[in-house]
Amino acid sequence: MAKFQNTGNGGAAPGFSDETVSKVGRAVGQIALIRDAYQESLKQLDSEGEKQELGQRAEAAAVEALNGQGLSISEYNHVVTAAEEDPALQQRLLAAAQAD
Repeated sequence: MAKFQNTGNGGAAPGFSDETVSKVGRAVGQIALIRDAYQESLKQLDSEGEKQELGQRAEAAAVEALNGQGLSISEYNHVVTAAEEDPALQQRLLAAAQAD
């Protein structure tokens, strides 16, 4: 799952509400689409400047996807990090990501 840097979260995975899991799952799905589009577009660019600009646009789109779900980067990272340690939470996120 896509994760933003600067997480700083660790420790035991807390329980997350269905609403939070649904929001993060939808964001995961949207960010995966953004990442896929970015990677396809990246193949067509030659200059480092163009690649960097595309990367910045992709990151802005990902942040917009989070904001659209009412999530901060920190909240998103917290849930995604917890899902890395909790297979049940990971399955809940994937189900929410695929629901849209």
